[in-house]
Amino acid sequence: MLAESQMIVVRPGQTFAAAGELILSVFFPLSGVMYYVSEMTTGQQVSVAAVGNDGLVGAAALVGMARYAYRVMALLECEGYRVPVDSLRRTFQARDGFRSAALADIGRQWNEVASLLACSRVHPHRERVARWLLMTMDKSRQASLRLTHEDLARMVGGARHAVTVVLHELRREGAIAHSRGRIEVVDRGLLLQHACECHATIEKAHRHNRIR
Repeated sequence: MLAESQMIVVRPGQTFAAAGELILSVFFPLSGVMYYVSEMTTGQQVSVAAVGNDGLVGAAALVGMARYAYRVMALLECEGYRVPVDSLRRTFQARDGFRSAALADIGRQWNEVASLLACSRVHPHRERVARWLLMTMDKSRQASLRLTHEDLARMVGGARHAVTVVLHELRREGAIAHSRGRIEVVDRGLLLQHACECHATIEKAHRHNRIR
């Protein structure tokens, strides 16, 4: 599969695949974070899932999906392997270990989507912003994140001014530091206290369902 792959870099804000586009290739990030964005007819955008270097963009092709359901964009700069979907399917069929890992990743992504959709309905901006910062930190394995207020507004599905208020509050309390275009997680434990229960629930589910 790697012999047929291409190493690429996806810049922040760059689209890897548009909603409705045929899944002709998939992407294994080695760094950064990709995210799936749902686009409403009103123009509003909200993130429904994120993929780091432990996952696969386009995994739905392995369970019969022919097209990307959401726009897939780079949140943080991503370097990784773009793989033709036919090559992915052949490896999936031929390699038991790879098949198990890929199916586990699909399960994790669907679990996250369901959790994020419920979260956006129930939890306030403060908890959702804290959760997304933790998710992005964990998936990128970086405490220093190149994120704008617009990025976070898209991630939580809220207004930019509401995100700005939350960031100022988190900074005053010592959880983060932020300057133009960059957010530093200063105190992960404090940020965890502000995040909704969904973050801990997802982390627990991932640990319990990890293939050994």
